[in-house]
Amino acid sequence: MIIKGKRVSLRAIELSDLGLLHQWANDPAITVGLGDIHFPSSVSQQEKWFERIQNDNNNLRLAIQYGDDKLIGYTGYWNVHWKDRRAEHALVIGDVEYHGRGVGREVILAAARYAFEELDFHRLDATVIDFNAASLKCYLSCGFQIEGRLREHANRGGKRFDRIMLGLLSRNYFSLISESKYWELPVEEDENQQ
Repeated sequence: MIIKGKRVSLRAIELSDLGLLHQWANDPAITVGLGDIHFPSSVSQQEKWFERIQNDNNNLRLAIQYGDDKLIGYTGYWNVHWKDRRAEHALVIGDVEYHGRGVGREVILAAARYAFEELDFHRLDATVIDFNAASLKCYLSCGFQIEGRLREHANRGGKRFDRIMLGLLSRNYFSLISESKYWELPVEEDENQQ
């Protein structure tokens, strides 16, 4: 199964994706903005990670594919609480060519659509380290609201940063989509509204 956006698709991560995922996992420019600590990883570790995620129904990782075949990042649902109908959402656009082009917004909204329309989730959570203004702006543009702040929660380069807690309820997603007609607009019109 493939989750369709306007220009991107979210699909299962395949063995053939591991080369790029390994490259991004070892890129300090990418890992600095991620929530958890990341250590240098080997190809063997990446392969073991891939094997481990195959049967993990509480952490669903997805490849972000642009157009028909270009892998540009990954996303998914972490810490899924099936009873409470909620999960954490995150994304990484590893291919810098796609930064600042509205792709992150499209990924978030495609993941939200699947979560709320297909999985019947009630809410999605996200966290952003406060120096990552682009990610915060992107999540807010998708209807997420700031629900809290963990002061001096993250250590990056010897400096402390707050972690901003965000949440999106299904009713807020449906209101945003209805009012903006997001899924009905062509990509060009949507880009002008950001």
